[in-house]
Amino acid sequence: MSTVTERVAAGAVFLDEHDPEWWRADVERAIDLDRLNLGEGDSCILGQRCPISVLAAFVGTAPDAVEDDDRDLSFAAMAARFGAPVRQNGYFTDEWGESLGLQATLGPAGLRDRDDYGDLTAEWKRIITERRCAA
Repeated sequence: MSTVTERVAAGAVFLDEHDPEWWRADVERAIDLDRLNLGEGDSCILGQRCPISVLAAFVGTAPDAVEDDDRDLSFAAMAARFGAPVRQNGYFTDEWGESLGLQATLGPAGLRDRDDYGDLTAEWKRIITERRCAA
């Protein structure tokens, strides 16, 4: 498995292709760096960028019927929109998200590495801040 820096760099390239203004502070559904948390589906990169219409379609309801409990699926909804293979239960294949720095790696017990989420969040914040400052 690649380092966190390499994985996030790959994810940034992927987003540049599929959501070109994803890092900007002046766009609709801009990423809030204070709220950014890769360990939470509605606070991660894809979760924050997920329009309500995409989430509603993913959960099979009208936009005004989306409930707070559905919001954690916003990550999976955007992953599906971007072509990730999504399973029946709403979670996408692990390798896709791991390779793009969007998902923590699996530890030996088959659980997500919580420290990896912290490292991923810090690296995404660094990349976004760097891009925003350069713009």
